[in-house]
Amino acid sequence: MNVLQRARAIAGARIAAGIIFFCEGFAKITGTFVAGGFVRSAEAMAKKGFPFWRPFLDRIVVAHPAPFAWTVAAGELALGVSLILGLWARWSSLCGILLVVVIGLGQSWPGSGAAWTEYVTAWLVPGAYAMLFLVFVAANAGTHWGFDARRK
Repeated sequence: MNVLQRARAIAGARIAAGIIFFCEGFAKITGTFVAGGFVRSAEAMAKKGFPFWRPFLDRIVVAHPAPFAWTVAAGELALGVSLILGLWARWSSLCGILLVVVIGLGQSWPGSGAAWTEYVTAWLVPGAYAMLFLVFVAANAGTHWGFDARRK
C-alpha cells in the first residue's frame, strides 16, 4: 500500500466515522435525548459506571441533565461535521477521544471481581473509537479529502 492509498483509506475511515457521529448527534438533538431522555441514561450510568466516576455522574450530571445532554448531542454533531469536512480533524479527534472515554467511564464498568478479560471486552467499543481517533490525530487525517489540506 503506497502513501496515497493510505491517505485515502484514512480519509475514508475519517468520513465514515464522521457520518456515524453526525447521525448520532442529529438523532439526539431531534429526538427525545435532549428532551429528557438523557436523564434515564445518566441515572443508569451513575449506578453502573466506574466507582470513582459515579459521584460526578450522580451529583453533577444527574442533578443538571439538560446542559450535559446538549453538550453530548452538540459535541457528537460537531465532531461528525468536523470529521466529514476534514476541518480541524486533529483537534476534533482529540475531543472525540475525550468524549468516548467519558462515555466509557459511565458505561463500561464490568463490576468488582470481574476477570481482566471482562474489562477488555467492556471497553471494546470506546477503546476502538479512541484508537481510531488516535490514528486520525497521528495521520493528520484532515489533510486528504479535507479542508485541513487548504489551511497549510
